Amino acid sequence: MAITNNREEAEQRIRELRESISQLESELERHKAQEEEAQHTLIDHLDQYIDAVDDKVSSLKLFWNTLRQEWRKERS
Repeated sequence: MAITNNREEAEQRIRELRESISQLESELERHKAQEEEAQHTLIDHLDQYIDAVDDKVSSLKLFWNTLRQEWRKERS
């Protein structure tokens, strides 16, 4: 009877451990999904920032070209 009881306890412990492992794997998958979503959000913000910088550079180039043309007209 002691052997049967030890065996049942071991089987119960194994079931509990498997359940714990399963829960941990599920939690890990959730964390991975959240991290991936956060990375996509950061990439989207980076794209927006790059576009904003590109717009500023384009505006500065246009301003510079206009300023240069006006300067040359005045000197001529």
